Amino acid sequence: MKRNYILDNYRGITIISMVLFHLCYDINLYYKFDWYNNFYINKIWQLSIAISFFIISGISSNFLNWKKNLKRGVFISILGIIISLVTYFFVPDQLIIFGVLNGLGLSMILISLIQRFIKINNKLLILFIILFVITYNLPNQKILTKPINPFIYEKNLFVLGLPSAKFQSTDYFPIIPWFFIYISGFIIGKILIRKDFYNYYGKKTWLTIIGQNSLKIYLSHQIIIYFLVYLLFKFIL
Repeated sequence: MKRNYILDNYRGITIISMVLFHLCYDINLYYKFDWYNNFYINKIWQLSIAISFFIISGISSNFLNWKKNLKRGVFISILGIIISLVTYFFVPDQLIIFGVLNGLGLSMILISLIQRFIKINNKLLILFIILFVITYNLPNQKILTKPINPFIYEKNLFVLGLPSAKFQSTDYFPIIPWFFIYISGFIIGKILIRKDFYNYYGKKTWLTIIGQNSLKIYLSHQIIIYFLVYLLFKFIL
């Protein structure tokens, strides 16, 4: 199978959106943006990036057998743990526990265990999207907007999406609700196979290169842009 540049370009757009979001976040530490601090603008932008990552990764899981998805999931999870350790020792005020890499990594591991049993089913896709919407506020002790008894959060099962009141993380993607989006992406990938999408390879552009190096950019971009923003406000502005 040839490389599908359409997915790479989509991934590239998502990476650029993420870098710009974090650039605004870093600048906002020194100079407040009213528009960036608007709850709806910030949340919609952030969600668009996260959902895109999970959907793209879910689609891409169709290219791999269960063993390779398992191996990929373990590798991404280890990177997520390393990021947690780095933030714990060097930037504790920006501590990340079970961030996006851990959410993606565990989703890859879970999909590897069940991918042989998942069939193309539009109703199943709709079900998982609905489950994501319903459980999105589960980490905030709500189902939709209805409060949940805090008792079930006392064990601090943050991996599942049931963090205790003391749990804190600047980047948090628990398996509920985020696996529902990942498996939605996996089903979308199967639907695209049926639609012969993967025989439309798209055009290779500069976005393609960014998309193909998404993990490297993700791991390095925040260090670079934070350092540049720090220098800008420390010595120039």
